[in-house]
Amino acid sequence: MERNTYIPAERQKKMMEYIEANTSAQIHELAKKFHVSEATVRRDLDDLDQQGALRRTHGGAIKVDRSTSYESMYSEKIGLMLEEKHRIADHAASLVHPGDTVLIDSGTTTYFIAQALAHHENLTIITNDLYIAYQTPVHPSSMLIVTGGTRRPGRQELVGSVPESFVRDSHVDIAFIGVDGIDLTGGVTNANFTEVGLKRLMLRAAARSVIVTDHTKFGRVALARICDLKEVSLLITDRGIENETLNRLKKLGVQIDVV
Repeated sequence: MERNTYIPAERQKKMMEYIEANTSAQIHELAKKFHVSEATVRRDLDDLDQQGALRRTHGGAIKVDRSTSYESMYSEKIGLMLEEKHRIADHAASLVHPGDTVLIDSGTTTYFIAQALAHHENLTIITNDLYIAYQTPVHPSSMLIVTGGTRRPGRQELVGSVPESFVRDSHVDIAFIGVDGIDLTGGVTNANFTEVGLKRLMLRAAARSVIVTDHTKFGRVALARICDLKEVSLLITDRGIENETLNRLKKLGVQIDVV
């Protein structure tokens, strides 16, 4: 069996290259690959996170998006932070009650919310995400409505004047909205301008607007501004969020559920 022969700096460089190539990696995965203890991997990842070379997650690390306008493909995002996304989705679904009208934004975390709602009764679910529409087995007593619109090239979401008009004229009990960045001063942001208008309308259409995102989006400012944090009813994220960030959000009066 190959043994670890790297000096720390070289090992960290190799870890960084591996994470860049694979988008993300788990601690146990890196420990096995580089033949070191999980404690050593944690120290290496912490060092690389402090250098800004990657972003630590609960149980591993992901590569850093270098551009405010970089937008990962759906196929890249769907496999990231799976455990965290499922916990967020289950908690989000627990906020929904029979008879509710639920607006579900496009995205991978929101996809898991739709799946978590599959057995809920007497819901009206509205989405602009074709993947959610195709893959969600709604309860027979529930209704699924697709907004219509123009499919973004290479994407699964519907955008343009048709879904915007639909949502503008809607009033829903709760909306689950995905984002690309949340910052204490920069607010809630998205990687492209195409979806921003629709996301803003979703916020306004809902009696309760809920941002759902894993902890890696905190501290990031993406290209297009959606809204201020104070305009959101609730944030749902996972336990990987830093305590300092969590405390500062609470001091600002932001309601946040950590699951």
